[in-house]
Amino acid sequence: MPELRSYEDIGGDAAGMALEAELRADYTLAGAQFRGIGAWMYRVCYTAQTKGIAGAIAQHQAEWRAGLERAAERTVVWPTPAVRPFPHADTRPALVLPAGSYARGLPWTPPKERDFMRADCWGITLPGLPFVAGASEHHPERFLSWFFDRYDESWQNAWLDQNGRNGYTHGLRSVADSLGDPNHPSNGGPPGAGQSLAQFVASCRRMKDYGLPYVTVMLGSKCFQPANMSTAQWIAYVDPIMDALIQEDAADEFVPGWEWDLWNQPGDVSIQVAKHVGQRAHAAGKSCWLHFSSEKTSWFKDKEPRGRFGFWDDISPEVDGLLYQTVPTWSMKDTQDRLVDTLWQFGGEGNRHKLRFFEDQAALMFDHDRPNEDDANARGYAACCTIDNVRHTAARIWGYGNGGRSPDGSPL
Repeated sequence: MPELRSYEDIGGDAAGMALEAELRADYTLAGAQFRGIGAWMYRVCYTAQTKGIAGAIAQHQAEWRAGLERAAERTVVWPTPAVRPFPHADTRPALVLPAGSYARGLPWTPPKERDFMRADCWGITLPGLPFVAGASEHHPERFLSWFFDRYDESWQNAWLDQNGRNGYTHGLRSVADSLGDPNHPSNGGPPGAGQSLAQFVASCRRMKDYGLPYVTVMLGSKCFQPANMSTAQWIAYVDPIMDALIQEDAADEFVPGWEWDLWNQPGDVSIQVAKHVGQRAHAAGKSCWLHFSSEKTSWFKDKEPRGRFGFWDDISPEVDGLLYQTVPTWSMKDTQDRLVDTLWQFGGEGNRHKLRFFEDQAALMFDHDRPNEDDANARGYAACCTIDNVRHTAARIWGYGNGGRSPDGSPL
């Protein structure tokens, strides 16, 4: 059983004051004498382990209100809680696009639907954001979205609000990082957060309840799972996780694992796992995407004559598309040229699969002042301008994961 978070971690005295304020108000409405927060404090603090202090108070408020009505032998008219709106997208400062000769105009109006990713998983900058284990010591103010459950509720809310103001729609989470051992990280990676599966599901659900439309979940990580797992081992690992997330409608998109090619068997196992995750996702109305290391777009077995084309044929129709990872030092022209290499493939296959500009400047942003959030946003926009200038198909870039906005600062 994971260690429970401390009183300070779930809000400290501010949490106690919030609980007391709600109790006092309800006792007054019911005409009852307030006798302190007592046992409710323990119950709320325990529930707050998975639901946060606000969610815990809301859950237990229904219980104490029912008790107050029974004691008063009457129905009490309780106040209706105000609905907190998710922030509307704002126009931010204008951008300076990267230097060079490349396509700079959007070839379409990006659709407002789940498949078009609008996210910044690495770079939303919140001045004063505290350092958490695994984050950058150089730039702790850059929020890593899959470390969502390592920040306290006030910083989670600040990040969610900024997503709304930026016009972003997707948040990235990582099961392996959240459930991993905080004391014994494997393979030299960051420590885990020591959360239970129930806590992870609750925090994903909280992101959606707050107003963020879509949650994308990485299921596995080379830092926490053994390399070269069999298909059976993968199924045994992912099924209970997907079951829990789907049951609570806490995730919208599933990715078998981070940088899949660095730690998994090519060919049959990779194809079977991708198809299994995709079948389960589609059955629940969700989507499935793949993520590889820089430049990689497939993971087929050695000497496979069909190469990447055969790989994507074999995982169709279960997999919806690719979360593409660049080499962060590429020029913008080189980046577009590399994207085109997959655009013409997907377009030539009838656009059965979609290509997203997912991870780009993240590695450099971790330890360097530049690139910063604005630099990554400019490249996110430029990537979305990429067109298939080889086969001239209608294939498009389906969003960005490292931030993006239009050159005039408006939401993309």
